[in-house]
Parts: sequence; C-alpha cells; structure tokens
Amino acid sequence: MLTVFFIMLLGVGIGVFVRKLPVFKRTNRIITLVIYVLLFLLGKEVGADERVLSSLSTLGVQALIITLGAVLGSALCAKFVYQYFFNRDER
Repeated sequence: MLTVFFIMLLGVGIGVFVRKLPVFKRTNRIITLVIYVLLFLLGKEVGADERVLSSLSTLGVQALIITLGAVLGSALCAKFVYQYFFNRDER
C-alpha cells in the first residue's frame, strides 16, 4: 500500500511540472477511457469469480450498510462544518 501511495505522489509531482505542456492539455478523454476499461475489466473478474457470485447477497447487504453509514457520516460532518465555519453571523 505504501508503494501505491508513493507512486501516486510521484505522479502528482510530475503532473505539477508538465501540466503547462500542450501535449498534456487533452488528457481528460484518455483518462476517462482508461477508467472505463479498468472498470470493465474489474467487472469481468468479479463476474468470473464463483466465490464472489455465491456470496453476493451477503456482500450486497454489507455494502449497503457501509454506504448508508458513509453518506450519513458525510452529511453530519458537512452540517457541522457549515454551522461552525460558514454560519457564524447568525449566532
């Protein structure tokens, strides 16, 4: 995991220096296409794994609970940040 972090950090560092070059101005389309291909390949791998497909109902419930918790936590945190930092004049 640390290796992935350092590779990403290296990419950010390189991106800061090459972002003004004209050849890198149109990379959004390429990045979007690569993400679509990676998502397709991930779906293909998940669909081919029998263990994942057999436990899909359990994984789905767990994913729903985690998603609802993340959304609720984000909403509460956003409300706190808004009230504490941006809504001071109404107090």
